Amino acid sequence: MKKALEKIIEFGLYLYVFLLPLQTRWIWREDFLNGQYWEYGSLSLYATDVLFILIVLARLFVFPKIRDSRSLTRIVVIIGAFFLISFASIFWSVNNTISWFAISRLSMGILLFWLLLSSTLRWERINTALIGAGVIQAILGMYQFFTQQIVANKYFGMATHSPDVLGDSVVETVGGRFLRAYGSFPHPNILAGFLVVCMIIIIGYLFKAYRNRSRNIVGILFAVTSFVVLCYGLILTFSRTAWVVLVLVLLILFIVSLWHRDQYRLRILAPVALWIALVASFSAFLLPDLWQTRLMGGRLEEQSRVERISLYKSSFQIIGDEWYHGVGIGAYTQAVYNQDNSYDVWEYQPVHNIFVLVIAETGVFGGLMFIFLVIEFFRASFWKHWRRLVTTSWFTAYSISFIALLLIGLFDHYLWSIASGTMLFWLVLGLWARRYRYFYVDK
Repeated sequence: MKKALEKIIEFGLYLYVFLLPLQTRWIWREDFLNGQYWEYGSLSLYATDVLFILIVLARLFVFPKIRDSRSLTRIVVIIGAFFLISFASIFWSVNNTISWFAISRLSMGILLFWLLLSSTLRWERINTALIGAGVIQAILGMYQFFTQQIVANKYFGMATHSPDVLGDSVVETVGGRFLRAYGSFPHPNILAGFLVVCMIIIIGYLFKAYRNRSRNIVGILFAVTSFVVLCYGLILTFSRTAWVVLVLVLLILFIVSLWHRDQYRLRILAPVALWIALVASFSAFLLPDLWQTRLMGGRLEEQSRVERISLYKSSFQIIGDEWYHGVGIGAYTQAVYNQDNSYDVWEYQPVHNIFVLVIAETGVFGGLMFIFLVIEFFRASFWKHWRRLVTTSWFTAYSISFIALLLIGLFDHYLWSIASGTMLFWLVLGLWARRYRYFYVDK
């Protein structure tokens, strides 16, 4: 019975990772601002939530044996303190209902972190599940871009999107409006962040395969083919932040490899960088107006810049007024609405920076715990166990993936405010922590 449950938990986690982009949900409480549907105030139960809850219940029936948790004690304490501060913010929240729901989402993220540490897993299988999900999303995104339409599908949780609809994510040129690739995610930027993580995981797999002289030709072909598909999918999201972040993390890998004269990794990184450059050049040749608009800026890009500046001003005002305890986890857009209720609902967005957003919602102490979590990650990866970063392929992949998410978090909010983004954040951190130290007995 115990072994059977362990297998159910293991393959349940693979399935959960594979289905993570799925947005199928039951909206059990709708809310509105100024007579318009308010996403950040509505409460939903996702199909993946049901699967996740079942995995957690199974895990409780087969509680893991602790092997040695000393190396992760500090990060676990920080996560615990961060959760308690976030929980406390509910009691002075400007919207208690939303905050209770938001703390449940944070709880699920932390439980995912625990599940990844406590369950039997095979690296190749969970990474294949993640990459496979990325490939499907990239193909779906390419189809959406070339057909220039997204048809609503309740089974996949996809809403209708069209380049003619104001508010949908498009690139606007003199030739018209062009719909960006969404995949099954609620926004192209979330798809882009997911694809960046998948691409880094593939690079980690290639590091491992090349160093070990792997004869798994099928696995290598799958990795290379997947990387090609992900490149095109990422290009068609037209997410400038994701593009820049991918270049930056590749640069970090180059510098680390050069510093330690790691010929194996350099032989992988050189063709990877060349291929990305070729795909980007080919896409720029085929879609010159779109590239010029996204890189040089257009009307919508200028509008986005002005909106982001305005969001920062609102967040600084909120932090100034509620610096001690914040406005309550998940309740940021309610607090902005309370400041000024004269805007359309889509203008009430979280500030595009997860660090600022966490401080605004949970107060200065919650923000400090979140920053301490990031500092502990860097201390463990680049200071305490830096040798693992340059010798262990999966540890490198997860470390660089988490860095990519942190960089994205400086320019977007979905890793804190959107369900799939939150779970992606804790998924990558959990995989990193597991590889950093086998916290529990692995079979």
